[in-house]
Amino acid sequence: MLPREAPVIKVTIMSSNFNRWVQALLVLCFLAFAASSQTKPTQTEEQDVIRVDTSLVQTDVMVFDKKGKFVDGLRPEQFQLKIDNQKQEISFFERVSANGRKERVTTDGTTSEVSPTTPSAPTATQGRVVIFYVDDLHLAPDSLSRTRKALIEFIDHGMGDKDQIAITSPSGQIGFLQQFSADKDALHAAVARLNYRANTKTDMESPPMSEYIALKIREGDEQALSYYIAQIQKQNCFPEHPGEPPICTVSKESARQLVKVRANEIVTESAPATDNTLRLLEGLMRSAAQLPGRKLAFVISDGFYLNDVKTGAIDRIKKVTDAAGRAGVVIYTIDARGIVSEALDLTNNRPIDSRGQLTASTIGEISSSQDGLNALAKDTGGRAFRNTNRPMSEWVAEVMDETANYYLLAWRPETDEQKRGKFKRIEITLIDRPDLTVRLRNAYFKSATLPLLTIKKKTEKDPTKAREDDMRLVIDAPVSQRQIPTEVHLHFDQVPGVGTSVTATVTLSSDVLLFELNDGEKVADVEIGGIFYDDKGKPLNSFVGRLKIYPLPSNSKTDREHRSVYSFRAWLSGGLYQVRVGVRDLKSGQIGSANEWITVPKI
Repeated sequence: MLPREAPVIKVTIMSSNFNRWVQALLVLCFLAFAASSQTKPTQTEEQDVIRVDTSLVQTDVMVFDKKGKFVDGLRPEQFQLKIDNQKQEISFFERVSANGRKERVTTDGTTSEVSPTTPSAPTATQGRVVIFYVDDLHLAPDSLSRTRKALIEFIDHGMGDKDQIAITSPSGQIGFLQQFSADKDALHAAVARLNYRANTKTDMESPPMSEYIALKIREGDEQALSYYIAQIQKQNCFPEHPGEPPICTVSKESARQLVKVRANEIVTESAPATDNTLRLLEGLMRSAAQLPGRKLAFVISDGFYLNDVKTGAIDRIKKVTDAAGRAGVVIYTIDARGIVSEALDLTNNRPIDSRGQLTASTIGEISSSQDGLNALAKDTGGRAFRNTNRPMSEWVAEVMDETANYYLLAWRPETDEQKRGKFKRIEITLIDRPDLTVRLRNAYFKSATLPLLTIKKKTEKDPTKAREDDMRLVIDAPVSQRQIPTEVHLHFDQVPGVGTSVTATVTLSSDVLLFELNDGEKVADVEIGGIFYDDKGKPLNSFVGRLKIYPLPSNSKTDREHRSVYSFRAWLSGGLYQVRVGVRDLKSGQIGSANEWITVPKI
């Protein structure tokens, strides 16, 4: 007897409201912080551990002609791969295409339209994953204004249909909206939350001392030190009688100590901002590893200094680029100041130096502030955008086109050191094509599948609470889980005088469910949960339930890949909302999750 088609689903609702979930999406509000502070779980009997065995590592390669255009149509035998100066066989080769330029340059130098079906290498077409990291701890008001304008331009005109975009900042002021999304309303709302972070430095002494000059004094720059000593003595020396030497209340040696203490305080006060910028960027890179394929990151900043060895900023830069390489992230950096002269003071933190005593000490101030941005770009295969007043949005568009097509090369590590990533150099060249430029990252990323969520077995006495906590992990997963392909579809109905009802319909692919005999019928036992969030991350309505899903008859016309299994709704006022859902097959343990944004008009 064929399984019945109606009813195909039985539902048991366990809870209608998760008040305990108020903090559920803090990890999504700031992915980077969560990743930077996470620890490895202990593999005990109380934890289901999923192991992924992969033997290939991969790196992405871009090839350009002399005009800077992508060269298409290359074959794997034209590439030569070396690992630590040793030739390595290429095990996998693919040309990847995302939304970007429509023109290609073939190996014979002719120009034609890019077509995913004509290259000699297999072509994978996919959306782009792009992170905008707005360093609001190091952005002046005018720089932030230009940044917001460029982001809005990209959202309105540069996004592709399949792109996943995240707008983030180290201050955390974007909050709940700091997550990957393809929804333009959500991204616009994230940009609107980028506000100037007022300078909180406490140094108000005269003459002003910039962070760079403070660093130079701390490093022992006698010329800068002498200038400030002289200024202190001028402020604390008074003539007792005309023609006689002035009386000074501060000796030269005391003035020297005062200057050193002041410089040390300025550097110490500035260090946390740089550390937070880099630490949270590192965490964001580690979080990005949960997404498959190559990612782009734009780091937008007015620059920061790496000179002081005591802060460990140089080591932190290395950690960021290592994490980016292993996550498959190419970093492009943007100095939001545009063209800045060494003599121009935008921050009013340089003294009036009519005699030029500080000229030698301030040489290289702007370039030093760009060292970190240069290193982030160079070591990950990207480029640094600096010292130009070209509109930021134009450069972003150029990079998006430039990176829309690339070759993906995979190889099999041979030694234990290589398997652990213990090699120093990757070289890729084109045989007999010195006219072409090859650009690649200095690191690699493993060709592992998307990390799967690990669910701990609960020991609480209350099974309802344990079930809710399990489903919260699935629903709030930073990256959508795809073991069970799941989608959520939203629509709203407005009733004048009553309000707006938003309905969320959950669909999934029932073919991946595990159906077992129960009382003579095949059935899949599935847990399901969902939450309505406002744009601040506050849960407004939620549920967790249990479904019994029966297989469809062979002659059923129902879409098996997008089978509607449950709907729930909430009454909402005008505003921006996100709905997140999760499912888990209780027999197989497989999970799925999805989320969607909706803007509810005001009545």
